[in-house]
Amino acid sequence: MIGPVFSRNTTTTYGVVLPPKKGTEVTDTQYAGGGRSARQLIVPCPVARCALSIILFAAAILGQTIALTDCTLIDTRQGTTAPHSTIVMNGDRIAARGPSASTRIPARARVVRGTGKFVIPGLWDLHVHVGAIEEDWFPLFLANGVTGLREMAASEENAPRQREYTQDVAQGRRIGPELLWTLFSLDAPRIAGPQQARAEVARRAAMGLSYIKIYNALSRDSYFAIADECRKRGLQMVGHIPDSVSASDVARAGQASVEHLDGILLACSRREEEARWRMQHGSDPTKLVLDTFDSAKANALLDSFRQGGVWQTPTLTIHKIGLLARAKQLPGDIPIQYARRDYLAAWPRESRDTAFATLDPATAQRLMAAYQDLVRRMNQRGVRIFAGTDTPFPYCIPGFALHDELALLVEAGLSPMAALKAATWSPAEFLHLTQNYGSVEPGKIADLVVLDADPLLSIRNTRRISAVIRRGRMFDDKALREMLARVETEVRKSGQPPGH
Repeated sequence: MIGPVFSRNTTTTYGVVLPPKKGTEVTDTQYAGGGRSARQLIVPCPVARCALSIILFAAAILGQTIALTDCTLIDTRQGTTAPHSTIVMNGDRIAARGPSASTRIPARARVVRGTGKFVIPGLWDLHVHVGAIEEDWFPLFLANGVTGLREMAASEENAPRQREYTQDVAQGRRIGPELLWTLFSLDAPRIAGPQQARAEVARRAAMGLSYIKIYNALSRDSYFAIADECRKRGLQMVGHIPDSVSASDVARAGQASVEHLDGILLACSRREEEARWRMQHGSDPTKLVLDTFDSAKANALLDSFRQGGVWQTPTLTIHKIGLLARAKQLPGDIPIQYARRDYLAAWPRESRDTAFATLDPATAQRLMAAYQDLVRRMNQRGVRIFAGTDTPFPYCIPGFALHDELALLVEAGLSPMAALKAATWSPAEFLHLTQNYGSVEPGKIADLVVLDADPLLSIRNTRRISAVIRRGRMFDDKALREMLARVETEVRKSGQPPGH
């Protein structure tokens, strides 16, 4: 299917936020991170950014030992829970975890009682577009327990800022989610053939990128040239399935992940070639594909994904929004108080620019059900899934949208534990980062989310956040509420007219 279309072209300037020297006072002047953006979700304001920076650092516990005691630890890697656990963090690392009765707490530690709380690893959103480092988004991600992001299409202009941001976070000069990034998608007409495709992969490999994103209009020859070059250079090929390629070719080509369930339904049709011809000649094949869905063919395809190690990022959230937009409905629980007015004015139109736009209501409902059925089949047949949102797709508010995605994954048939794994251990495994992320184990980065209720009883309890710990820095409920309140206040004060 053709992916959603919306504006992602943003530019912004920003300042590096430095941690205070030990024993010094935090002041507005030290942490002002001025800058402005041509088009951002959250209104850019030097005063607001300064205030948010102060909140982030003043509320955080910097460089000390924290012991979180008597909590229930949810191990998404093993699929187990450990009641009455203690987690000891020293600096930015987990120092120890174990039963509260036997885990030693250092004398200098700050003890945080976790009775009645549930702890999960920090959450990752594996499909975002943060543009030129949208700093005003990061409080929203952190307040929602999102501690890691996979950027899917940075512009050439923004690449130095993305690189600088990742270095600043790693070295403790800035607080924000971890960020892995790649450049804009390889697509026609920019990529005119296999030779140019190979050259572009080589150029990006020389830049130090670890994954290459592909898009819809690539020729078949270019697709396989990119796949071959990525394989030779040890890079992951990720993204859409081009219109010229069948999903049945994906595992053989070595594509590492498929986004948005792209092209999969088409390959499950008994009349796939006819449906592909229609699509390539400007006719929507959705009804034909749904009418000719072949369960045995779908299962064989998904088995090839499992055997070939092809991961999936369903982004069910954008499909649900597309379905609602087709019916001219607004998602009822979207926290639009954090969205700028010009975005709110554009979103109704942009949200209708999806695969659902031209469908009659009954077919639109069938398409959403088919997407959910695909996810259910994937989970049952062992295809690996992770959570991603395509933020800032319309009504996908940074951080909040990931909780929507987790709920939709459960609605599609994943257990709450499996959905949590899709946003914790699975991202770390796919990105080859399990040495530092994905689980709560000694030696790993101390990224935790403390919940007030059990997410295994209801996945919606992931929204009931009591505290977020990012690289050993603890943000309690008060600090998180202040982050959100500051963003909301500045958005309300901005008074940006539509289209500004």
